[in-house]
Order: sequence, then structure tokens, then C-alpha cells
Amino acid sequence: MTTNNRSRNAEPMKERMICWFSCGAASAVATKKAIDLYDSQYEVLAVNCDTRPSENPDNYRFSAECERWFERPIVYIRSSAFSTIDEVFEKTKYMAGVNGARCTTELKKLPRRVFQKPDDIHVFGFTADEPKRIKEFSNRNPELRLKWILQEQAITKAHCYQIITEAGIELPIMYRLGFQNNNCPGCVKASSPWYWANVRKHFPEEFKRRCEQSRKINCRLVEIKHHVRIFLDELPIGPFTPPRKKENLSCGPECGIRL
Repeated sequence: MTTNNRSRNAEPMKERMICWFSCGAASAVATKKAIDLYDSQYEVLAVNCDTRPSENPDNYRFSAECERWFERPIVYIRSSAFSTIDEVFEKTKYMAGVNGARCTTELKKLPRRVFQKPDDIHVFGFTADEPKRIKEFSNRNPELRLKWILQEQAITKAHCYQIITEAGIELPIMYRLGFQNNNCPGCVKASSPWYWANVRKHFPEEFKRRCEQSRKINCRLVEIKHHVRIFLDELPIGPFTPPRKKENLSCGPECGIRL
């Protein structure tokens, strides 16, 4: 039996380092740092669980500019069952609960599980000012090989905005409108009147659609007092102040319900 010289002399396959790019500033910086630091050691992939059809159209511009910044294509993976968050709400008759949102599970978590391999190294956009979030996710997912690049580099969320801007990339419009996350307009994890008033102001069509969906599903999205919920179409005019405790509206890997 002979051995093929090409196979015998071929370099061993590199391990994959998967950078989960979400169109957010932090995940973009984490991806860029991973490429700069580890590209010679690992096969570094920028991967996006594509929910852009439900997000602000500006995310197509932002992802294209980041792709040029990364100097490599972004791999887009999608759900085989749903195309948009609206399809998830309407077909499953579920929006969000205490454990997160059904849309994240269907459009991000399940496609990620299909794509990933047991020996992959995972990079998420958790920043240095989120130690509790990092610890909790690590404890809940001991089977994953995690690399917290932004924490190791002492890069905060504010630093991420600065790095993106210095790279000549305009931040996504959701940040520029005052939202703290680059989520789909009208994120169903939100409960504060302040958030929903901003959605009503900047995205009236999405606000109207969420009103109709939440009534149909019987989901009270707004919390006006401690544990007192109202339907979205019952939200008064305001004005409202931002909640004292920042809402965790991250559409990240820790969000989603168990199926």
C-alpha cells in the first residue's frame, strides 16, 4: 500500500475559531481582534446568524463595511424553518418570557448548534465591563471552548464604539438613535416604557405591528410598575425616563428559551 505524497506532506487542519458577529459593535471588534491575533494559529471564521431581514436595513451597510474591515467574507447561516422574527411570533404563538425570546432560539441558537463543531473555539462580543454576564454564560455552557477576547484586552463597550469609529465605519443607526443594542426594532425582550416610547417615535410601523402581534398572542410586553404589565397599545404618551437598572436586551447566545 502506497501513501500519497501530497496527503503525507499536507499541513494538519487548523482548529476553527468561530467569531459570532451579530452586527453589533462589540461582536465586530471581537471578530477583528481575533483575526489580528489568532489568524496564523486558527482558522478564524466570522459567522453571522442572519436576522437582518428583521433588523434595521442599515445593518446591511454595516455588515458589508465590517466584512471589508475583516478582510474576509462573513459566513451567513440561517434558520431552515423561519425567515423573520414575525414568522416566529405568528407561527409559534410566542414572543418572550422570563427566559428570553423565542425568536433568538429559532433564528440564532438552533442554527448555531447546527453549524458548530465540538472542538470549535467560540468568540462572542461580551465586553470587559460585563464580567457577570461572562461568568454566567461560561458556567451554563461548560461544553463550549470560549475565548473572551474583549475581556482579556480590557475592551469595554464604549471602547468598541471608539474602535469602530476610528476604523472609519459609521456605527449602526440603532446606536445613533439612542438604543443601547443593535437589535431588531421593537425587541420583545424589552419591558420599559422608555424603550417602547422610543420605538413608537422612531419606528411607528414596527410599533404598530408589535401591538397587533402582542394582542393576538395575549402577551403584555410593557411593565409600568413593579410586576404590573400592560399591553403595548395601552402605553401612555409619557414622557418616560430610562430605567434605573439597564435592561439586558442583548440578542446574544445567552438569550432564548429551551425547546
